[in-house]
Amino acid sequence: MENKSALIVGATGLVGKQILEVILENDYYDHITIVSRRSVGIDDDRVKEVIFEFNDFDQYKDQISANDYYCSVGTTMKKAGSKEAFLKVDHSIPLMLAQHAKQDSNFEQFLMVSSYGANTDSALFYNQVKGKTEQDLIALNLKSLLIFQPSLLLGNRDEFRFFEEVAKRISAIFSFFIIGTQLRLWAIKATDVAKAMFVIAKRKEVEGVRTYKPMQMIRAANPKE
Repeated sequence: MENKSALIVGATGLVGKQILEVILENDYYDHITIVSRRSVGIDDDRVKEVIFEFNDFDQYKDQISANDYYCSVGTTMKKAGSKEAFLKVDHSIPLMLAQHAKQDSNFEQFLMVSSYGANTDSALFYNQVKGKTEQDLIALNLKSLLIFQPSLLLGNRDEFRFFEEVAKRISAIFSFFIIGTQLRLWAIKATDVAKAMFVIAKRKEVEGVRTYKPMQMIRAANPKE
């Protein structure tokens, strides 16, 4: 049986934690590399951690290789502290990783968590950056680039985000009154995003670029619904 390998960047974040959990619950990947600034504390023979600051990427790139690259890095303006710092996390890191993947002889798929509002022409800086990141990744002409665009993410974060908490409560209230799937464009569970990424990665059916919207992810994660 062919060995399969995965690499996860952003495994300490909301979606990244779920990606790691889904992957560890399955035996599809024989080798799992976690690239992070700090240890995630996983005790599993399949897991290798490569811990460093991304400013030192060139010193560690020889340890970074996989068939499937899962990239779920992201921050907020408040946490980043400046637009430059935000750009470094949400744009520079994914692009650096994708450029490396293109040179990796083992590389097959790049799976990127973006945003439903990604648009370089958006009035919101966050969405502008997500849009630019998508554009620059597409320009690399990777063998397979899978872009996942979740809307409001539901799940437990390490840090408190006031406006997200308000939105979650509104979404929960409306869920009692709205029947059907329209509400799901408003919010999606981080677990569903992670499950969808894993399910779609296993299919290995996409060459070039494909973008997945919230409902597509929900259906992939919950095929019986």
